[in-house]
Amino acid sequence: RSPQGRPVIFQAGDSDEGREFAASSADAIFSRYATLEAGQSFYKDVKNRLAKYGRRADQLLILPAASFILGDTDAEAEELAKEVRRQQVSGATAIKHLEFVWNRDLSSYDPEGPLPDIDPDVSDNHISKGRAQVRMYRDPLATAREWRELAAANNWSIRDLVIETGNRQNFIGSPATVARTINDFVQADASDGFILVPHITPSGLDVFADKVVPLLQEQGVFRTEYQGPTLRDHLGLAHPDDASDERAAS
Repeated sequence: RSPQGRPVIFQAGDSDEGREFAASSADAIFSRYATLEAGQSFYKDVKNRLAKYGRRADQLLILPAASFILGDTDAEAEELAKEVRRQQVSGATAIKHLEFVWNRDLSSYDPEGPLPDIDPDVSDNHISKGRAQVRMYRDPLATAREWRELAAANNWSIRDLVIETGNRQNFIGSPATVARTINDFVQADASDGFILVPHITPSGLDVFADKVVPLLQEQGVFRTEYQGPTLRDHLGLAHPDDASDERAAS
């Protein structure tokens, strides 16, 4: 038997079925919501589904993916973030991002041109260029409508739109600003933590560990030592046998 009882189960997917599966069986669920209000809504919805499965709120973690850009000042970080976004989103990347929403082959569209005037295909076929895709947006038609309005208001091309509306939460600022923003999200029940995705790998996490983690530790919201040897321990999740015993006793 595994030292942690069973592997930690992560669920990715924003459909009602995906949320239900997370509530019934997962240890953590990814979240793509980048604003505090949207994060709080997702957090509340998923956590409220747990009770019907005899589970407590702390038995499922909400963990958005998050990138970060640090600078000595907030202004310096903002300038660096703009440059990083331009470098990360190529024309091909922008088109592929739109295909997740449109559920169509959009390879004939110019990434430096306007958004497609056709609507997304909302059928159950989530196949794009031969690869199965998980539906990332609950309402593709509403998303397309919102994006067209944004693009028209700001004179954005497809690539501009993707650069400006990336799904991932971005923490941008000085170390103090980033530490405060992360803590605000957790304290406001918008997440239980974050899966950090540095823009440079594998060394990109070093600066976060050196400059932000100590500030979070000073605030008492990040551990100063590990509580056990397994991933389950690191995440603060109960071992399956412990969780079963607690449910039986309640």
